Amino acid sequence: MRSMTGFGRAEIERGKVRVAAEARSLNQRFFELKLNLPRTWGEHEAEIRKLVQAVIARGRVELFVRCTPLGPPPTTLRVNDRLAALYVKELGRLGRHLGLTGKPGIEVLLHRPEIFQVSEEEADSRPGVQLAFTTIARALKALETDRKREGKALRADFIRRINTITEAVPKIERLAEVSRGEIVANFQIRLRDLIADLAVNEKRLFEEASEAAQRADITEEVTRLRAHLHGLRELVESEGAVGKQIEFLLQEVNREINTMGAKSQSAALSRVTVGLKGEVEKMREQVQNVE
Repeated sequence: MRSMTGFGRAEIERGKVRVAAEARSLNQRFFELKLNLPRTWGEHEAEIRKLVQAVIARGRVELFVRCTPLGPPPTTLRVNDRLAALYVKELGRLGRHLGLTGKPGIEVLLHRPEIFQVSEEEADSRPGVQLAFTTIARALKALETDRKREGKALRADFIRRINTITEAVPKIERLAEVSRGEIVANFQIRLRDLIADLAVNEKRLFEEASEAAQRADITEEVTRLRAHLHGLRELVESEGAVGKQIEFLLQEVNREINTMGAKSQSAALSRVTVGLKGEVEKMREQVQNVE
């Protein structure tokens, strides 16, 4: 059993790049993935999505990936030779026209930014992408460890509550049996009082009393309840995404307990079923966080 909530983080530095990945999962009925990747990594989204879905089957997952180059980015200097030559030519012509001596030097060109163009080259994203898959896998592994740790606590809580209900079943059966006997006895007494002056058909009275008691019989509900509890225990002890199956069985368990409570004509039995409904309700709340 795994919880749907957890957190995992990993960071790897290799060569001239550092990649950090954070994976966070939240409880949600179906699978949903929110990706936050570097701007130019759109083409790798489908592959990353498959990597996440191989680990997580249910819940909302948020994955953040950051890729940081180490050291200064590569730069390129481009010189506009044609423009520089034109500057020198025109400055020389201007000097002769004005009767100036000397020739324009290189320092004149250094103050003309349009001649020199410095640009940063776009770094190769492939090393970062390759490293990212390893980093994401580690973050997901850490997330899975966190989810299993919380799932272990959920499993223990489920088993404790299942045991509580299971141990209450024999008590329910005893109380139901006592209640049936009381129904038959009370039915006969009441009828004898009503028709004391008439001939009494003892067999007919017993049959009617038995029918009344049968309406309060919970044998079938107890049998189904035991089967559902057995199925719950197997699911809780199993691996994989079992949350939806547990949720369904809890609905069936709740249905059987409700039926037993509705049929009950015993205050003691009613108190037991109310307590068990509380245990089921707590499990129904907890299962919302089970994958």
